[in-house]
Amino acid sequence: MKKVLSILGLLAAFTTNAQTPITLSRIDFPCPSAATCGLPDSVLFTNVPLSGNSVNTATSGANSTWNMAALTNGTVAYQNFFPMSGTPLIFQLVFLSCDYAQPLLGNNAIGNLPITDAYEYYNYAGTNSSRLEIKGFGAYVTIPGQTTALPLPAIYNSADVIYQFPITFGNTDSSLSGYSVSIPLGATIGNITIKRNQKRVNEVDGWGSITTPAGTFDVLRVKSSMDRVDSIITGIFPIGFPSKPIEYKWLGKGKKIPVLQVNGTKNGNTFAPSAITYWGQMPFPAGLPEISSTADMTIFPNPSSENTTIRYTLTASSDIDMYISDAEGKLVGQFHFKNQSAGTHNEILPVAALAQGTYTIKCISAKEVIASKFVKF
Repeated sequence: MKKVLSILGLLAAFTTNAQTPITLSRIDFPCPSAATCGLPDSVLFTNVPLSGNSVNTATSGANSTWNMAALTNGTVAYQNFFPMSGTPLIFQLVFLSCDYAQPLLGNNAIGNLPITDAYEYYNYAGTNSSRLEIKGFGAYVTIPGQTTALPLPAIYNSADVIYQFPITFGNTDSSLSGYSVSIPLGATIGNITIKRNQKRVNEVDGWGSITTPAGTFDVLRVKSSMDRVDSIITGIFPIGFPSKPIEYKWLGKGKKIPVLQVNGTKNGNTFAPSAITYWGQMPFPAGLPEISSTADMTIFPNPSSENTTIRYTLTASSDIDMYISDAEGKLVGQFHFKNQSAGTHNEILPVAALAQGTYTIKCISAKEVIASKFVKF
C-alpha cells in the first residue's frame, strides 16, 4: 500500500485580539513557484462537515470577535497552486499568460452538467499587481448521452475580480464577468452552448480576531455576493439556472487562503451554507505517548530534498496515527491509516514543499509507538 502524503508546516497563530485593523497585500496570497516567489505551493486546510457545525456569519464591523473553536470532525486536505505547466496542455494554450491555476475542490457542475479535472486560472493584474482575478476555468464536462468527457476551456469575457489590493477595512469593489462556450456534438445533436453571466460585489465588512481549532488570528472579513446565471442553450431550447452564491472569508497575514471560509447561497433572506473550511488543522495533541521504539522505522533517502520513503513494521494489526513535527515540536502533518496489518509498510512522503530542517515522524498504534527523524535539505 502506498499513500502520498503532502505536507506544509502550520504557521504560528496570533493569540491576542486585534487592536487595529490589518492590511493585506499581494504577498499574503498564493504563488505557484517557491523558487520565484519564496512562497509555498500548497496550503493545509480542514474541511468541516455541515452536519453538527455552524458558523456565525452575521457578526461584522470594527474590532469584532468570532469564536469558531467548536468546529469538529473535519478532514484535512491540501489546496494546491500550480503553474500553467502543471495543468492539461489544452488549457495551458488558452490561459498561457495567467500566473497560476487552482484545482477546484469538491463536487462541481456547470449548468447542472458534471465536470472533472477542473481548474480555475488566476492572474495578478493592474498596476503593480493591484488585483487578483479569475481569467476563466478549464474542465472536462460530461454531456448526457455521451461516453467521453469533453474539454471545456472557458475564458471570461471580463475577469472575475476576487481581491483589490491593498485590502483594508471598508473597501468595496465589484466586477462583471461571464463566458460563452460552444461544444460541437455532431450533426444529429448539433451544438450546445454553455454560458455564465455574473456580477460580484466584494465588501471588507469587518476586522478583528477569529478563533478556529487551528488557533487565534487577526483577520479582515470579506463578504462576496454574486448574482449568477448559468445557461445551457441547445437547438431545441435554452435553460437558465440563476443563483445567488455568497462567500464569507476571514483573511489573515501570510496565510494564502482564508483563515476561515464559508460558501453558500442566498434564498430570499436565508443563507444556506454549502461548505466550511479553515486554514491549518488542530494543534499537536497534548499527552502523546513517549517513544518506545526507534528500531522499527526507516526513512530513506535521509537527508532528502524530494520524495522519501517511510518504512515501518508493526508487531500486531492496528489502526495507525502518524504525527509529523518540526524541530520546534509544531505539528506539520497528521494522518490516520485504518486496519494496518502486522508486518512492514511503506509510505511515500514528498518533502519538496517543506522548509529545510529536521523533522520527527511518530507512528502510534494500539500496542506501540515508533518514531524516527529525517532531514530536509
